[in-house]
Amino acid sequence: MAQLATREPEAIGARLAASNASPSIANAECERLRVIIEQSVAQVFGIALRDLEGPTRGRAHVALARQIAMYTCHVSCGRSLTDVGRIFGRDRTTVAHACSLVEDRRDDALFDHVIELLDRIVRSLIEPRSAFVHHIV
Repeated sequence: MAQLATREPEAIGARLAASNASPSIANAECERLRVIIEQSVAQVFGIALRDLEGPTRGRAHVALARQIAMYTCHVSCGRSLTDVGRIFGRDRTTVAHACSLVEDRRDDALFDHVIELLDRIVRSLIEPRSAFVHHIV
């Protein structure tokens, strides 16, 4: 099983360089995406950020929030499963499983609505202001 990485930006950068990460994922960008997504998910689901960042599965609602964070990074940010795994310190197959579980739960209208709102929040935070304003106009 892959060793879970620390959440330090330098450690993320070193892991990406060592593993031939896609060139589109820069060290600072990885950290920026992770922070934006984890903070947004923590706020929306009322989870302590330290629980969400934890290296273990934890309680079911924390595990679901972490899965939603990975799903959001993959779907909303358009990152590959491998890149999402590197960003969150998880294996690509763990990310694929998380995305599958979240996608299955989207059949529930309320859950789907929450994910859609989270998607909008994250996109608004990661897009440059000019791009965001352009989408509104």
